[in-house]
Amino acid sequence: MRLPLLDRYLLRKLMVPLLATVAIAAALLLMERMIRLFDFVVNQNGPVSVVWRMLAHLVPHYMGMALPVGLMLGILLVMRQLSLSSELDAMQAGGISLTRILRPFLIVAVLLGMIDIWIVGWREPLSRYAYRHLEFELRSGALGASVRVGEFVDLGDGILLRVGAAENGGRQLRDLFVRRRLDSGRELAITAHEGSFVATEEEQKVFLRLKNGMMLDSDPRHMRPRVMEFALQDIVVALPEITPFRRRSGQERETTLDEQWHALSDPQVPDDLKRRYLGKLHWRILHFFTMLAIPFLAVPLGIVRKRSSGGSGLVLGVGGLIVYNEFLEAGDRAVAAGASPWIAEWGQFAIFALIGGYLFWTVAFHPGRGLLGRIDRLGEALSRPLRRFIDRLLPGDSDNQESAP
Repeated sequence: MRLPLLDRYLLRKLMVPLLATVAIAAALLLMERMIRLFDFVVNQNGPVSVVWRMLAHLVPHYMGMALPVGLMLGILLVMRQLSLSSELDAMQAGGISLTRILRPFLIVAVLLGMIDIWIVGWREPLSRYAYRHLEFELRSGALGASVRVGEFVDLGDGILLRVGAAENGGRQLRDLFVRRRLDSGRELAITAHEGSFVATEEEQKVFLRLKNGMMLDSDPRHMRPRVMEFALQDIVVALPEITPFRRRSGQERETTLDEQWHALSDPQVPDDLKRRYLGKLHWRILHFFTMLAIPFLAVPLGIVRKRSSGGSGLVLGVGGLIVYNEFLEAGDRAVAAGASPWIAEWGQFAIFALIGGYLFWTVAFHPGRGLLGRIDRLGEALSRPLRRFIDRLLPGDSDNQESAP
């Protein structure tokens, strides 16, 4: 079924700012986290490749944050462009109402809401658990991150190792020093130009393979230590026992939507955990309904007057959505503490939806923009002194022309 021409036109205008906003917001959030992850992995002396795996598991979390902002900002920019170019006036003069213009935005909101609830309800919990699992393996040394360059590391069984440099993600080691003490009192001091860890048939043991080195053998049974050179020397290293990572249970952020629903009726689940599940369950469901309410708020806030800068709508729209999200997070914590989700969470959504509905009703059925007109005038009155101050700091074109020869 082919969409009407108006819907296709509005959707084309919406897609560019929507996709750009989501991509830029997610990229900025990931870049901020990437810097911290690189610092964490370097401190743990882990392979750099694990950073990209950890970032991949963070994508659902940041996409769940970026989609509502992208929808809000996308509709705001489309309505701003339509009103400044007089296209909105032409549409309304031709009998196209704001409720008709709202329709394609609601279609997009429904689709994005379904994607968003899938992300926060299923994909994000699984990715969060996988992220924590990688973090645990990195800290425990299961990813080969237990040997730090430039430090003496106790490998157990009387083996002390120092690595001067590491290459190829830690697979090639340079300038090694090894000291090994045996139960008989014999002590080996070994230096090697290069080395690497090699897997064996036993899962809990590896070879430390040393190449082109020298070994000093101090044996109490001999008067003098023996010195020998070697081209290849293998030392058996027993891997430490690593405690298995916890199961994906007992964490409300790591359980999926259906798991939380079934846990609420499970008598074996503790009451405090049920409250946390209840708060997170309602919080995730509200993600979908918030998407449906965003167009009603974004359409009126995006309309600007011809002689107005129109910046107040963008600030109110995006800022209001961020504040609303923070209140929802607080409501989630309140439900975990024992509050009712219908008051702590759904009550906030009702206020958000009523504000959006009232603003849309005011703009669509009452000329003069009503409350929004007063907000615009207030925003201009507050910004006028700031613009004058900037004009005084920056010389105008007339000043430049007078000073020109």
